[in-house]
Amino acid sequence: MLPSPLSRVARARRIARRAVVAGAALAAVAGQLLAPTLADARGSGSSKPHTRDSVVTANPLPFTTRFEGDFHGGIKRISNSLMTCDETKPPVDPAQVSCLDARKGLGPLPINNKYEMKYVNIDPGSIGPLGDPIYSASSADLGLIDGSKVRYARLYWGGTRGIGDTVLPESQIDEVYLKVPGEAQYRNIANDQPSIGYITTTDESSYQASADVTDLVKNAGNGTYTVANMDSVVKPHSWGGWTIVVVYENDCLPKRHLHVWDGFQVELPDSPELTVDLPGLQTEQSGPPAAKMGWVVYDGDLKWTGDTLAVKSTNGPRTMFSDVNHPADNAFNSTIEELNPADAFTRNPTYRNNFGYDSDTWDVSPFLRDGDTDIKTIFDTTKNGYDIGVFYAWVNLDGSTDV
Repeated sequence: MLPSPLSRVARARRIARRAVVAGAALAAVAGQLLAPTLADARGSGSSKPHTRDSVVTANPLPFTTRFEGDFHGGIKRISNSLMTCDETKPPVDPAQVSCLDARKGLGPLPINNKYEMKYVNIDPGSIGPLGDPIYSASSADLGLIDGSKVRYARLYWGGTRGIGDTVLPESQIDEVYLKVPGEAQYRNIANDQPSIGYITTTDESSYQASADVTDLVKNAGNGTYTVANMDSVVKPHSWGGWTIVVVYENDCLPKRHLHVWDGFQVELPDSPELTVDLPGLQTEQSGPPAAKMGWVVYDGDLKWTGDTLAVKSTNGPRTMFSDVNHPADNAFNSTIEELNPADAFTRNPTYRNNFGYDSDTWDVSPFLRDGDTDIKTIFDTTKNGYDIGVFYAWVNLDGSTDV
């Protein structure tokens, strides 16, 4: 049921959203641009590769445990992007391929910041719960195996908060709409973290927000989930997307340690390695470990190389991430893809190039060791700055090797 009466926050949100749809000028956070410079950071520009820029203000969030448990079950995530290139406009750089080809991952280096952007919208003409039109929407299908019981679910969304002196106020990025299976209308979902993670530079700004949606996913179950009206600036190099991480119990699956961590950390171009500790990971004391790990990362360009991810468990070797979809020097390349069919899901639209949004999983079994209690993720880059938002992992505890 739709909330009634509307709260003050909801009323303010309605005004903000209608202003966006009406084409009103996006709010600029002028005070941020007058703040003292903190450090060098990334900048994308409208048609140039990533260069060094200056941080104006930032709210990094340390990675902490959002959920953990030991039981028979697994973790499923569904996700999609909410920004893509505008096929009605030519590329900013005439040497680039068409927008339609860029969505397929074709074209020379680089391609993400060479195109005019627009919102993805699979639901034009619909009206949101606060009375405003739907202007951005994409969907993905959840398909838990029979007999599954949802233990925890969280929705994450993030995007380009600003480019240049156009920076969206926090009141415009702290909510999205969610439509669950079996319902015809959207619900308003508000960020429930104490604060939103963000970074603002003199060239580019970004953010991640999130909310607990456990009860909604428990009640709705399998089917199509649509996230709408996420806000991002709409300029060349804009990006944005969403992910729902679902932890579920099922007696047909191995007994596992299941863990979800989240935060907001930024790896800046030409900066030292950034290490994110993920404590609480458990493996058996004997027998070969079997585990998978997944993540949500923002602003990784499809063909802009130099970004890497390595992992180091308590007792295991430091190992560089790579697979057939991710070269070792391009760990974050705008993909939402799965090598294991069991992890795959249907989404609409389905673009190969998600223009700065990554949501992937990786079999880390070969890199763990008996008795591990944590894992370190080590990020590095040259020119391709990016933001790290979510990690999740499951580790078998019963000697089974099926992940």
